[in-house]
Amino acid sequence: MSEVDYPRLLRFARELQHAVDYAALLDVVRAAVADVTRYQHCWLAMFEPDLAHVRILAYAGGEPPVGWERSRKIPIAGDPMLAEILGGGSVVVVEDAPNDPRTNKEVIAAFGTRTLINVPLSLLDAPIGVLGIGTFGEEGVRPPSEEELHGLMAIAGQVSVAVGRLRWLQERAAAEKERAESNRRLAQAQRLESLGMLAGGVAHDFNNILQVVLASATFIEQGPLDEDQRADLQHIVEAAERGAALSRQLLAMGRSQAQRLEPLDLNDRLQALVVLLSRTVSADVEVELLEGEPLPTVLGDGAQLDQVFLNLVLNARQAMRSGRLTLKSEQVVLAQDFLLAHPWMKPGRYVSITVSDTGEGMTPEVLERIFEPFFSTKGSEGTGLGLAIAYGIVQQHGGMMQASSEPGVGSSFEVFLPVYDRSAASGGVKLVASIPVGRERVLVAEDNPQVREVIRRILTQAGYEVLVAVDGEEAVAVALAAPGPDLVLLDAMMPKLNGRQAYEAICTAGKSPAFLFSSGYAPTLLPASVLVEQGIDVLQKPYEPEQLLRAVRAALDRAGG
Repeated sequence: MSEVDYPRLLRFARELQHAVDYAALLDVVRAAVADVTRYQHCWLAMFEPDLAHVRILAYAGGEPPVGWERSRKIPIAGDPMLAEILGGGSVVVVEDAPNDPRTNKEVIAAFGTRTLINVPLSLLDAPIGVLGIGTFGEEGVRPPSEEELHGLMAIAGQVSVAVGRLRWLQERAAAEKERAESNRRLAQAQRLESLGMLAGGVAHDFNNILQVVLASATFIEQGPLDEDQRADLQHIVEAAERGAALSRQLLAMGRSQAQRLEPLDLNDRLQALVVLLSRTVSADVEVELLEGEPLPTVLGDGAQLDQVFLNLVLNARQAMRSGRLTLKSEQVVLAQDFLLAHPWMKPGRYVSITVSDTGEGMTPEVLERIFEPFFSTKGSEGTGLGLAIAYGIVQQHGGMMQASSEPGVGSSFEVFLPVYDRSAASGGVKLVASIPVGRERVLVAEDNPQVREVIRRILTQAGYEVLVAVDGEEAVAVALAAPGPDLVLLDAMMPKLNGRQAYEAICTAGKSPAFLFSSGYAPTLLPASVLVEQGIDVLQKPYEPEQLLRAVRAALDRAGG
């Protein structure tokens, strides 16, 4: 092709247009190279977009080409021949590759290369790769003629255009795959959000019922009962307590569980968990803790986060008979470029906790449903609540959770919790005092008449003067009237004004009684981070009379009542 054979070149270009991947393209190129020159072997070496590495899609000695993802990556830095190709943009011929100082001897030995002809590929004057031609093994050294070089350069010009088209198709397919994955993640998040709202709504009504049952049982217990009646009453209480436990699980899934927030060092929580695991995990499972240092604190409910990590660890342990269970903590920053590929996540600084195992792994179909309530891979042995509860708790803490898995390799669950940047709270011995009583005036705002009555009765028996309100507007009116209450107990969800709105209206009017909230379900009305800053406690329904009395006394004492 010293004199360009345009009809042959045109046929070659048309054949390249039908190539849908690198394998098909290399078939066409190899046939053209063999037709124009004496060489039977050719390959493509494609540059990464950042020009830091080159990927070799080999085609030599009849071996099939490899796909882009499985191709061999070679660093460009420190490779004299690749630097010469990038710098000059002209054909680089290496007559005797094993003895030439410019070649990568490890690569040459791996392929058995003898003569190398490197023809640059470029698109719009930007280097995209190299068309390689050469001899191997017993073929010996065979430098190209001037006419063959002209033919190879003409071929390379058409290959550049074809490679550019394949790259565009590849990038479009990757973008579509990424978009589909993002849509799947968003749909999953919306589905879990709907399930959580349903669970929380059921828990709200259920908790009011349980509140009346438990309080009424306490009143009955104070009277004279024979042995059979006392046993029946105990059965009622036990059943109500089991119902309360189920309600807490529903609230956890709905991200509406009451929280007691404090600054936490998650490394401390993980260390305690590893100690527990060392006593319960079989000797065939190796437990490894990789602590990130220094690790900032997070604002969280220690008991709830312990439940998250324990659920993840138990799930990992059940996924393998033997192997390695790894817990890893680190501080991460989710920047905008990361969020473009993960739109369901939020930017910011987080403490990341990863629990991974080397177990059976999960199929994509299982992975997609893994956080759904009552979905279990363990058949009758599993409830399908553990991961759903963990997911809900993490969401309620303002965090995020994601899972990845590959069948036969293992699974990994990563929890992201927002950084708090304050000192962690230290634990101490807490002494339990006798049940407190009082003489102060307490306003009870509760729209459920049965719940309102049992609360009034509990407080009255403890010596308090009790005022009542049936909705938020009446609560504000009673609180602002003289003489005002010393403490206002507000249900989170009430008609006309909810608990938070009533609280803000009372404070805006200049009144400053002590406050206490009661909630059966309040995902957004009572943000725990706000309440902890104001020093206001939340009683999560259903609660026992003793819990109510202790909370009322503590709130009054903090306010100086």
